[in-house]
Amino acid sequence: MIGSVRIIEDANLLDTVEDWSRVRSPARARRRRKRGFPQNIVYRSVPKRDIYSLDGGRTLVMHPAIAREVRRKIAEIALVTP
Repeated sequence: MIGSVRIIEDANLLDTVEDWSRVRSPARARRRRKRGFPQNIVYRSVPKRDIYSLDGGRTLVMHPAIAREVRRKIAEIALVTP
């Protein structure tokens, strides 16, 4: 709990994204994929960047990685302000 804001961490808040970095030509791979050819695409799970607010903003629900970033930013702001 930071100040009057409670942070709830939920590790299930993930997005599945396509990683096209192993494909030489993404545009050509997309066209071929539409025609049914398999491509060298990897599906990865990344933390969802969304923060959900409950109780009028007093409770926040987010992924643990995002919670670390939020806590770090709040600590920086607390150090700067007198």
